[in-house]
Amino acid sequence: MRLSGHEINSQLRQKLAMPTGRHLYVVLGTYERIERYERVAFREARSPNDKPLGPALNINHSLLQRIEDEELKWLVRNEASMPETVKKQLADMLDSLIADNLEKTSFLAVKSLELLFAYDMELNCFRIRAANQKHILVLLPGERVADRITLFHEPPANNHRTLPMNLVPENHLWELSE
Repeated sequence: MRLSGHEINSQLRQKLAMPTGRHLYVVLGTYERIERYERVAFREARSPNDKPLGPALNINHSLLQRIEDEELKWLVRNEASMPETVKKQLADMLDSLIADNLEKTSFLAVKSLELLFAYDMELNCFRIRAANQKHILVLLPGERVADRITLFHEPPANNHRTLPMNLVPENHLWELSE
């Protein structure tokens, strides 16, 4: 559903009031629209008890900050020969990052997930962690075309990715109209 940033905030606020179920939400748009939504409309977003939701967590930056220098050197050296091991380590770090942040708050907005897609990582940790009164909003560059959601749709087609259909319910997925 194409909505303005303020309409998305309104729908999100309604969803945040629901105590049970899966609580993973996705906002799609061009890089420019996502950045503008984060900078303008999302700053005004409020929880059901009228508190600001807080800034979006940059996943790329946060994951790289968690890697010690020696571990980063090991990952770089072994990436080509052991891609699944590197992918598993990054997946574990991602899950830990999300869990740590959700311990501090019941709502987490995330952005800049390119590193995850570069390693073809599953996004299931977001779906799994977004339960039991914990809510996650994912800001993703992408667009819906019919029943398919194409991510990173602005670069050449060889960089496009597809959002798994079962990851986010239809009524938890919004596309920016502006």
